Amino acid sequence: MAGRSVPPGRQEEDTTKDPGLKLSPVRPPGHLPSIEEARLASLGPASRRGSVLGPASSFSRRNSLAGPGVGPGGRRPSLGPVPLLGSRVSFSGLPLAPVRQVAPSYRTEPAPGERWEASRLQCALEAALAARLHNACYSGAEAGPLAQELCELVRVRLREISPPRYKLVCSVVLGPRAGQGVHVVSRALWDTECDGLASAAFTNASLFAVAVVHGLYYE
Repeated sequence: MAGRSVPPGRQEEDTTKDPGLKLSPVRPPGHLPSIEEARLASLGPASRRGSVLGPASSFSRRNSLAGPGVGPGGRRPSLGPVPLLGSRVSFSGLPLAPVRQVAPSYRTEPAPGERWEASRLQCALEAALAARLHNACYSGAEAGPLAQELCELVRVRLREISPPRYKLVCSVVLGPRAGQGVHVVSRALWDTECDGLASAAFTNASLFAVAVVHGLYYE
């Protein structure tokens, strides 16, 4: 009845028996949660992502980007044969060619007949400059690429006739010919007994070019 009063003890008992309230069970001290209890506790409140994908969805960004060719476990299929243990492989998984082992010669100076010949290399240097610049005209916009082209041309021409075990360092100075005086100076730390240099200059009505090639003996 609406006007009937309920004793305080009875009211507390009725509230406890209300089926709408869920009381968490009291675990004894030292009790570890089971796998099912831990999974339910980690679900937490519902989210928009969980409502769309569902709790059992295994969708991930990695799987979506991998494509249909992904093998079991999320791994892509191999691109080549499985390399042997201890062999070198590239980033793509393909085996690399073995490193060529060359025995050192322990030679600290050129062999007889394999020394730097400055006069012979200077003639080849002059011929290379004359063949490329005999009809050339100076242009400020093309001077840089032309100097690089001359360096590569000189290196290739002199490599054909230079002695073995020599490193070539090529430099070319290019400028307009306008009645000015130009001095080109080069310095290098080298062995006077084994190393050498060759230099040549070329001029026409429009430009001048000075090429210097250092030959350094390398064991």
